[in-house]
Amino acid sequence: MSKTLRQLAELGAEYRDPIAVIDWSAADELRPWLPPEVLSLAGLPAQAAMDAGMLNRFSRVEFARLCAAGLWLEGLLISRVMKDGCLTTQPVEARIMLQEVREEAGHSLMFLEMVDRAGLGGVPLLGDIRLLSWIAHRLHPDSAEFWAMVYIGESVTDSFALAALRADSENICPLAREVLQFHHKDEARHIAAARTLLKTRIGAMSAPRRWLFRATLKFLLKRFLRATLYPTEASLRALNIPDPAGAARAAAQSPERRVFAEDCALSATRFIERTVMLPPELTGEG
Repeated sequence: MSKTLRQLAELGAEYRDPIAVIDWSAADELRPWLPPEVLSLAGLPAQAAMDAGMLNRFSRVEFARLCAAGLWLEGLLISRVMKDGCLTTQPVEARIMLQEVREEAGHSLMFLEMVDRAGLGGVPLLGDIRLLSWIAHRLHPDSAEFWAMVYIGESVTDSFALAALRADSENICPLAREVLQFHHKDEARHIAAARTLLKTRIGAMSAPRRWLFRATLKFLLKRFLRATLYPTEASLRALNIPDPAGAARAAAQSPERRVFAEDCALSATRFIERTVMLPPELTGEG
């Protein structure tokens, strides 16, 4: 594990400030921020009825929801890692965690800027996150549960961003594309670190705790996907569509959206399932 983390720490030594690096003048008011295929009402009458201008606006709402998820997740990581100040953490792990804190703070400023540009500051963009937040604030960075939540959050949101880039990256707003690409580049390293820290901590678990860990994560993952990948009534009301509550319910019941959400979570669920099922002596790294 230490060798892998040392390599990741070396890769993260040079900090890139997104506020300074991103070309904020690249905004194009006439182009959507996300392709229609990844929007939460794809395949439903509410989205089919939108003209180009409304679809453009909806893409900004959806992008702002992705940013809100990032602000929430990164805020949880920063607050929990810094609560104890890394005083009892091994130096190589502390270095990784502090690099993430530094980068996640920059990402949060970047996301906040995009939410502000979308005109959605103060709008409830996420679903019910109260239970997830309550649990996250009570987990210690030494626990497998903490890094499982970090890994799932980072992996799912990154998979969403990649789906958007792969679907139609050339035709979305250049600024939105740059934000997605910037975040993905940093997040690849964060995900690798979370996987390594998680794998090591799972290796120390007893068989009964592994079973409980697996069952709990499956329950929490459903709540996480519902809170982050499905629209809130408030976010749809910002569009002034005829029936925002009905559209939100339709999205929650949409088989197409369920498949998309499951695809975004697939990488994380496969890794966790595979790692939890391994015998303890095979989950660590030399």
